[in-house]
Amino acid sequence: MAPSKTEVAPGTYTLLVENAGAVAHSLAVSGPGVSAAHTPTISPGGRAQLTVTLQTGTYDLWCPIDDHRALGMDTHLKVGGGGAAAPASNGATASTSGR
Repeated sequence: MAPSKTEVAPGTYTLLVENAGAVAHSLAVSGPGVSAAHTPTISPGGRAQLTVTLQTGTYDLWCPIDDHRALGMDTHLKVGGGGAAAPASNGATASTSGR
């Protein structure tokens, strides 16, 4: 999992998720105000979008399929604090690869 940014300003974002791996993946997001947001299962080579409204705080992003999270398919996203700048558009990208 490799997000294009690890810190952003609060706001509504559409995450563009691309599965560059050889097996199915998904992206789940949890943090302040977001508890059950996730993409559908994404086949290898496929893409999906997930729109979330992020508040100040830290969010967990992970692949909820099988034991992918335990295998290291997780990361964190910091929102707000310290002058985080919003991207020019509300789009962000995350790629999944590996197993």
